[in-house]
Amino acid sequence: MGTWSPWDNPNYCWVVICKNKRFHKQTNTLFGHKIPLGETDAVSPPPAFSGLFQARCDECGEAYEYEPKGLLRAELTLPSGFAPHPLFR
Repeated sequence: MGTWSPWDNPNYCWVVICKNKRFHKQTNTLFGHKIPLGETDAVSPPPAFSGLFQARCDECGEAYEYEPKGLLRAELTLPSGFAPHPLFR
């Protein structure tokens, strides 16, 4: 059996799915590549802002514009040296 426990403190962060599907088609085809934007917890609402924002993919390097409704909360381990997006600091 694994060591997963529902009482552990998982790491949650706000993410968007990279729009460069051609680059990411070989990996994670069902869910897309997640671009981490900032840390959060399991219950906090997303930051309040309107309009589009730009996010650069950490893997393919492309930058695309996203709408606030494209934000997702994901349980994700952040890479070392992660710097949050300016909207999520």
